[in-house]
Amino acid sequence: MSVQQSVRSYLGIAKEATRGTAVAPTDFIPVMKDALKPVDIVDPLYDTGLRGSNVLNYNYIPGRTRSTVDYGGAVFADTVGYAIAGLLGEVATVGASAPFTHDITLLNSLAVGGDVQPISYTLTDFYAVDVRSYPGCQFSDFSLKFNADGMLEYDAKSTGFASEVVATPSPSFSIVLPTPVWRGTVSVGGTPLATAMTGNIDMKRPATPIYGISATQDPYQVFLGPLEVTGKITFVMDNDSELLNFLNNTQPALIFDWNYGAGAAEVQISATLTKGAYTTGVIERGEDFVQVSVDFNAQSNTTDAGASGGYSPITWTLKNAKPSGTYA
Repeated sequence: MSVQQSVRSYLGIAKEATRGTAVAPTDFIPVMKDALKPVDIVDPLYDTGLRGSNVLNYNYIPGRTRSTVDYGGAVFADTVGYAIAGLLGEVATVGASAPFTHDITLLNSLAVGGDVQPISYTLTDFYAVDVRSYPGCQFSDFSLKFNADGMLEYDAKSTGFASEVVATPSPSFSIVLPTPVWRGTVSVGGTPLATAMTGNIDMKRPATPIYGISATQDPYQVFLGPLEVTGKITFVMDNDSELLNFLNNTQPALIFDWNYGAGAAEVQISATLTKGAYTTGVIERGEDFVQVSVDFNAQSNTTDAGASGGYSPITWTLKNAKPSGTYA
């Protein structure tokens, strides 16, 4: 076989009907070459039984398995929804035709025995040499990153079962374009501000592979723990407002919104954090002009929760041509 080019790679995704049971991709996500990092992990077991020699290990036995798949790149208003929905778990879609509006919130339950684990996905990596699927993937990390003069970007991390070789799919990509940051708005406490320059929103959940004894190396399940949402924004400092939001513990509502296009081609990526508690506020002089940087920790509230109730620190809204049932 000949040496293959990295740029021939592509990433597929599909919802799973049964956790850990691989399915063929139903959609394809444009990602950056350097950001796509699938890794199979095998925990080592060693035979260290004494045999009278000046050595430590005699045999290597493969132990339990799992995988991680990290990817990222520019934000496309349709395919970015998989990682967000895969981390939060609840999606409510409205609309009879494109554009459809998807509200993505944290899946909760107050019922006995309620399943609040998000749906699992199979990620399929075509790397030109071969094709591997990574079943049982649960998204645990998602970071939205913005810089005023660049593209809106993101990183996503998942944990799943061991990979397996699969048949080559037939990729098909949407015509949605990536999102430039300049198309967006940032609102603090209900007031749109033109001074936000850079920032990020980070959603994180612990991902724990649970292993039982059932004649397989793979986990019984990859289990997601509680959600935390943090981030950072750097503003041009033309007044003390953002510094005072920190010093006075104002906890303003933060809304990051990219909404553009018309008719069926309208798209939106929006994040609302109703209680954006500033945990730091630092005056910066690294540029020719004064800036202020704030770190925030989004506090859980009922406003950002969805139909499953409870509390949530964030809600996302996507608008695109994907119909109901696409993400979860």
